[in-house]
Amino acid sequence: MVIPDGYALLEKISETPSAQVWTAQSATGQAVVLKTAADVRQVQKRFERELLAMVATANRHVMPILDYDSSHSWYGMPRASRALSEMDVPCSVSECLDVLEAVAIGLGPLHAQDQVHRDLKPQNILWLESAQGARWVVADFGIVRNPLGLTASKLTHAGGLTGSAGWAAPEQYTDAHDATVSADVYSLGAIASWLLTGQPPSYGHVQMPSDPRLGAAIRRATRPRGSDRFASLDQFVNAFTKATKPFVGTFEALIHQGEWAEVSAYVLGQPAEHARLVRALAKLSQSDVNRWAAGDSAGMVDAVTDLLGEVPAMSYSDMDSFLSWCVSVLRVLTNANQLEPAERIATVLFATTASVDQFVPARAILDWLSVLPRRPGEAMERALHSSESWEFFQERARDKFEKHTDTALIAKLRET
Repeated sequence: MVIPDGYALLEKISETPSAQVWTAQSATGQAVVLKTAADVRQVQKRFERELLAMVATANRHVMPILDYDSSHSWYGMPRASRALSEMDVPCSVSECLDVLEAVAIGLGPLHAQDQVHRDLKPQNILWLESAQGARWVVADFGIVRNPLGLTASKLTHAGGLTGSAGWAAPEQYTDAHDATVSADVYSLGAIASWLLTGQPPSYGHVQMPSDPRLGAAIRRATRPRGSDRFASLDQFVNAFTKATKPFVGTFEALIHQGEWAEVSAYVLGQPAEHARLVRALAKLSQSDVNRWAAGDSAGMVDAVTDLLGEVPAMSYSDMDSFLSWCVSVLRVLTNANQLEPAERIATVLFATTASVDQFVPARAILDWLSVLPRRPGEAMERALHSSESWEFFQERARDKFEKHTDTALIAKLRET
């Protein structure tokens, strides 16, 4: 370990195979924290990347760098009062929002350069009191990913976790070198969940708060696929902030204005209005559904899946119209080759249709199944089996179809 000239080491705070962190005193008597790199080439390369990222993206909500050497083997920083991990949780919504805003501002310059922190967690968000005021700052940029194509050496590897278990996005468990800004969005969503519920995340799972609108924002931030999350930390913070305020306008107005992310959030955040929303959605045209899918496909899937749980309590006429309308959702998803979310909705739709034993939506579903190409047909076959509705639709397929109209799926349904 290199001991920086002019500093007296006082107490070791932590040690890992790659670095040591000490409290220290400078020659002028200033109390600081020093972080020193282990004498290993790969570790020193990573340490240099960490230091340069913090210097290049310095702002009010990034831990300040007070001093460092030209070899990038150590750096000094002020001592924080505490880590976010020491905060009492659950906390208030306003306290949670303060953290989210600070992290979004802190990492804004990093993300603007197509760099990714990859290790956001409560231990790396610190409360700093200084002449510039008390605030939350982001620290420990040790596994920052440089812009794709500009990394001098690949310091991560496929098949192992890069980041911290639970807080890391699912893709960081496989090949974190390809992680994008959406990985940091996931981690901040997991932090928001923990702050509001007190429950730490586990792999691919975060606890939703009791407020359904806040839950809708966190749910989108922590979706399994990066492309289904918010595109930036700012978008997540904006959605979270909106969720703390009343909706502006009616549900129908949101649809008319094409505010599709807000349409999804309204469904997910207003469970008391589900009966009315079901009737409103059943009137949407295929073109409307196409636009919703284009604007917020993952939110649409979440919203429709939630509403399907309300079907048994509906009137028969509402059942028929809504269940039949869900076929238009499946149509746009399969046409876009989004077979996984289509299968997810179909599993619930098929099971619900069979449980309420409604002829009209069953016929609409079979009409659609009868024209499906092979790959979507295979996905729907899996949904029929996993929903335990195969026999229900099999009986109706035998009555409805002639052999010359059979697709592969319909032929299987017609088998005795």
